[in-house]
Amino acid sequence: MLRTSHTTTIEELAPSAITTDPVVNTRPVDRSWVSRKLREGFDVKRLGVPTVSARVDGSHIWVDGQNRGALCLAADRADIKISMKVFHGLTVEEEAELFLGLNDNRRVQPIYKFMAEVTAGRPEALAITKIATSNGWAVSDSSASNAIHAVAALTHLYKSSPESPGKTLKDTLAIVATAWGIVPEAVSAGVILGLGAFLADCPEIDHQILTKKLSSYPGGPASLLGKGRGLREATACTVSQGVDQVIRTVYNSGRRNGRVSTWAVPVSQPGPVQEAILA
Repeated sequence: MLRTSHTTTIEELAPSAITTDPVVNTRPVDRSWVSRKLREGFDVKRLGVPTVSARVDGSHIWVDGQNRGALCLAADRADIKISMKVFHGLTVEEEAELFLGLNDNRRVQPIYKFMAEVTAGRPEALAITKIATSNGWAVSDSSASNAIHAVAALTHLYKSSPESPGKTLKDTLAIVATAWGIVPEAVSAGVILGLGAFLADCPEIDHQILTKKLSSYPGGPASLLGKGRGLREATACTVSQGVDQVIRTVYNSGRRNGRVSTWAVPVSQPGPVQEAILA
């Protein structure tokens, strides 16, 4: 929602004069789309009317249309002037909101939508980011070891404890960071969803004991995820349900008291297959 006073104009601008602010237009240029359109033949009449934002420093940034700008560049036509819808007077937060609104019905990867939501200042995205950061993680599309890409899983876990928003997510990220360190495998969607489901269903468990057992689990989070995938193949469960089941077995190992229940899943292959996976 645009909150400050702004105006719009239609202006003739050259794509070469427009830049990209990655905190607003968080989605990278789709190079495959550009290549395909270039093979089809460049036609200026098919560019439509891109949307840009005019900033107080005199610069213009893409809000919607950076792929078309990249196509002009690839076709060596970046200096031709085309009609663009220009917003004046927007804050960076409002630029990000506009990007989200214009791309609401398009296939924008969740990580890029989430990053734009952070820029726009949406409370839920900011809260999730704060929880991740406080535990050593960063919600990002980068290849850094502390980057989390699984934003749908993060959002699900954040909402899974409505009486205390974010508690399950906070506990989950804290446990995986302590048990395995800051490594990408620890925050794959299947691992954090499975662990989060277990924590939400069994709030009485001892987190320190669980963390210690997970830290010594052979093969670490990659092996845990592999076991979850194995259960998916052997049963009708999802990968995260399989991870949940494995974690319950790990937590119960060597315990006489305080054991947690394991759930029954429909077995599509002989029982020993499931038993071998959990062993």
